[in-house]
Amino acid sequence: SRTINRVNGGIAIYYGIGCAVVAIASLISIGVWIFQVIAGGATFSWGMLAGLLFITVLMGALAYAILRTGYEQIEE
Repeated sequence: SRTINRVNGGIAIYYGIGCAVVAIASLISIGVWIFQVIAGGATFSWGMLAGLLFITVLMGALAYAILRTGYEQIEE
């Protein structure tokens, strides 16, 4: 049972880190996009900003929840 908890926790941590990487990448993409808007290389749209923020918040929340679950599984 302890080994199963460790395996489940490891898998959860693996997927949680993946979600965290996507959240960080979307934060970077927001920064790059805003820089391009300021530089005049892209046009600003509220829909694009809302979509990028939604993805960032969603993936960040998923990463937190999955990582927390994974660490709790390993501690048991």
